[in-house]
Amino acid sequence: MGYGDSLLASGIARKAHQKHPDKKIAIGDGNTIEWSEVFDGIPYLAREVTQGVRWVHSAKGFRPYIENERSTKERLAWKRSFRAEPGELNLTEEELEIWPQTDFVYIEPNIKGWLGPNKDWGFEKWQAVVKFLPNIRFIQGPGKKLDGVEQAQTDTFRQACALLSKAALFVGTDGGLHHAAAALSKPAVVVWGGYTHPRNLGYDFHVNLQARGVEPCGSLTVCQHCKTAMDRVTVKEVIQAIKSELRRIGTDPDSAKAGAAHSDY
Repeated sequence: MGYGDSLLASGIARKAHQKHPDKKIAIGDGNTIEWSEVFDGIPYLAREVTQGVRWVHSAKGFRPYIENERSTKERLAWKRSFRAEPGELNLTEEELEIWPQTDFVYIEPNIKGWLGPNKDWGFEKWQAVVKFLPNIRFIQGPGKKLDGVEQAQTDTFRQACALLSKAALFVGTDGGLHHAAAALSKPAVVVWGGYTHPRNLGYDFHVNLQARGVEPCGSLTVCQHCKTAMDRVTVKEVIQAIKSELRRIGTDPDSAKAGAAHSDY
């Protein structure tokens, strides 16, 4: 299970727990639990199948946002009625103490996984964003490094989430970290292409940037439709969205580095 899938499932599980507070909630295929490190520390989630558990059906080959009947080996069909619920993410004090930094923008320019080409806005565009916002303190995780950005060595997804919990804002594309931002109630600027759609997998309290009129194709191979949709989101739009969100939450984007205590990683 990908981290994004785990966080989506945890959001459904939280609603199930609210409805059945006296029951353990199991995430999986109805027979076998599909556990993720994302679920660590959530007390009502079952690690093993016991009598009376309530199931949240999310497992390999069955995701709640996909219409399996209409999907093929070439492309997924999205369930238009699905709406993402912010997940649950319980970080420990030890995890939170790893990163003392605060009030920075967590930026993720790198795309992981086999669907990367269809979700890749372009490293050079992220570099342009950073260049035009020199007074903002950006931090990123491992991978190809942006010039002018601090880099933190997060060895696990939970460490990345602990770092994200200290950020003022997340900036990136559709993926595990934007779902983590939602679970942590963090504002975000998210760039979407043509693979999927924020109406299904996005969150209303995030700024979701997608070209007008784009419908998701769900292509499981490298797709020109997805690339074209990504290219229609401009560097200017992302810059404006970041500045607007920082102002909204009370951080001046023109002096965000003033007084910041920088650390080496």
